[in-house]
Amino acid sequence: MVSFAKFHRHGLGSPPSRFMRALCHHYGVELQHFSPNAITAAVCEGYLGMMPHWDLWLHLYRGELFNTPSGTTGVRKPVRAGCLNLVLKTGKAEVPREYIPVGLMSNHAGWDSQWFYLRNDDDLFPDYTGRLISERPEHWNYGVVKTLQPRLRPILDALKKLRGEGLTAALVLSAVHHRRVLPLMSRALRMDEMGPGVSSRDLEACRMSNEAPTDDEVAARVRAAVAGDFQPEEVDSFPMRPDVASIDLVSLSLPLLDFSVRFWAYSHFRRDQWMLDPRGLR
Repeated sequence: MVSFAKFHRHGLGSPPSRFMRALCHHYGVELQHFSPNAITAAVCEGYLGMMPHWDLWLHLYRGELFNTPSGTTGVRKPVRAGCLNLVLKTGKAEVPREYIPVGLMSNHAGWDSQWFYLRNDDDLFPDYTGRLISERPEHWNYGVVKTLQPRLRPILDALKKLRGEGLTAALVLSAVHHRRVLPLMSRALRMDEMGPGVSSRDLEACRMSNEAPTDDEVAARVRAAVAGDFQPEEVDSFPMRPDVASIDLVSLSLPLLDFSVRFWAYSHFRRDQWMLDPRGLR
């Protein structure tokens, strides 16, 4: 396969997580078709305490086709790398107001210049064919079917609370780099499980480095991905599970018992069916 250094700096790992494989399956693309501005699964793991939720993804994001000018007025040509842009829904009829601000870098020129071959262990990724995608498939714009929309309400309430408390994409990325994890890599522990009582061996198996990066290094990585002047003193300044107060953070505006019961139901309801199976729909 072909992969890019930019992907791995911002959360991709091998073997890929089930969520990453589901993205490939749903959009019908290969790894090189993704653009580098895709959001990670860290919000679900680190702040909501659950595996990535497929219906939540469809509620928030759609796929857009990227191509480049051909030199002829009004004509554009397909590209081999980065043709799928995963963007927040922002149309008048589809504004996900509950989600955190995501001010990603608008200019990633040259992101595909650093590429390498990646062994496709166990064929978890789609095979590389180098094919071009010239038209956007209709299902790239699919949302959640109407009958399933009500079950997102407790999760959206929690996201809205996080947004109101000041959580941003920059803070999420800083926590991910601070913890030395790759959100799109298959790991034995979710981020919310990497707390006290976990053996050091299990923790180290999830971390990409034996040495923690400095706050200056983390801030530089965040600035490379997210617009804005993120500073070292902001690193790890917003509690991520299982940090103290992280659970209360998303439940302060709701009756505690009611929220706990509702959220438990969502985090245990057919968990294996929240995701798309890479070999078909479940």
